[in-house]
Amino acid sequence: MPSAYPLFETAERLEAACAQIYEALAEQFGGDPATSDLFRRLAAEERQHASRVRLLAARYRHDSRLFGSVDMAGRKMEALLEDALRILFQVQAGAWATDADIVRGELVDLEERFQSAHAEVIASLADPELKKFFTSMAAQDEGHRKLLLG
Repeated sequence: MPSAYPLFETAERLEAACAQIYEALAEQFGGDPATSDLFRRLAAEERQHASRVRLLAARYRHDSRLFGSVDMAGRKMEALLEDALRILFQVQAGAWATDADIVRGELVDLEERFQSAHAEVIASLADPELKKFFTSMAAQDEGHRKLLLG
């Protein structure tokens, strides 16, 4: 059975990419203190998520019994990482909208996809402790979505 390590590595990279997206948007909207502050807070939370995933990986990385299908969960997380990296590139290139309301709407959609991905990973988990962890991550993504909606 494959190790859970690639899934944790992808999850950590995803959270780090999300932090970079929010950091880039905070810079882009530096002239709007409220919007910039919101994006900075969300970036900090995403960095914290990445740290939590890293700590979890250190504990569980070689245990293949954690998931019903490590490969399926990993593929879903990899697809989301590809989306996040594409968005990061677009934001850094200035290709995203400059209207804060439009950007928030796009980010709401992104957070919904993250929440859905976490829910799919949760469904594939066999380990109750990891289910709690990913349930918590999904709840935090929902919190991000609500913050973005205002």
